[in-house]
Amino acid sequence: MPEPLTTEETIDRLARAISPAYAALRDIASPQVRGAAASLIDLMVEEQLAVPAGFREACSHAATVAQNEAIVVFQTWHETAANARPERKTVAYVLENFFDFYRRCPEPVREPWLAGVVKLAPAMRGLGNDGMARLIDAMQRCEDHYAAHKLIESVASYALTTDDAIRAVSEMAHAVATVGRLDIWLEIAQRFPAERMEESRDAEHGPAALASILAAAPAHPLAALELIRSLAGENAATVRSASAKLAAKAKTAPDAAEFLTDVRELVDGLGIRALGAITAKLPDHGLAVAALELRAEFGAQAALRLLEKGSL
Repeated sequence: MPEPLTTEETIDRLARAISPAYAALRDIASPQVRGAAASLIDLMVEEQLAVPAGFREACSHAATVAQNEAIVVFQTWHETAANARPERKTVAYVLENFFDFYRRCPEPVREPWLAGVVKLAPAMRGLGNDGMARLIDAMQRCEDHYAAHKLIESVASYALTTDDAIRAVSEMAHAVATVGRLDIWLEIAQRFPAERMEESRDAEHGPAALASILAAAPAHPLAALELIRSLAGENAATVRSASAKLAAKAKTAPDAAEFLTDVRELVDGLGIRALGAITAKLPDHGLAVAALELRAEFGAQAALRLLEKGSL
């Protein structure tokens, strides 16, 4: 029976026979951490993918942190890449970029990021480096660990939709984190969940249509988000059509925040049936105020007539 190989000898043979990635395991003293890192090498070999540039750095980093932390990082890296299957390019993207994203996370964000990133895996390549960086920034802006976890979890619920949709929901999530109103985004996600996108072509474009309102008024994210929340629960055709029209008007309105707020208050007060008149007649702050005052005293029908006809 041959003499047992030392750890160094085993690593050398595996690096020559299977993958050069094994050479990076020399930096890791713990067998348990080596095993977690080796699961990533298994995935690289199975998918016939190149060794990520950051893999050696990750192995060196693993030698400087607590064993449990290193194991969790490697295990989550492996689970995230595996969850990106069957899209081989996305698997490669996750393998190549995961550790860099992890290192970008400030310490308070790392735990919720690791808890949510596995479900996000299919969408990571669609988000790209800039989108992932903005998501991490949004998590950092959250008021606490729980809010950061809810944010990435809600964005990840759209991971199996489209690239346009995941970018749109990520932008809305970043905006709510910026204004400290995660509750608004969670309501939007509840009213227009990912499952709705399967209903029709209009529904497929729903998140991107809603986010266009936000993009049209970048200086007024709260007013835009509050209007998006009011529209999100309506039928998909209305969401898509109204969002496009309102975004176009917001871009040219003398006061975009006032316009968006007027629209939202009228939709909330008169119902979606008034949306045609609203988009036709606004921006007109005086008319909006008059219609809301009439609604308070004489009801929705009177206010709707004023909007449609310009007078009673």
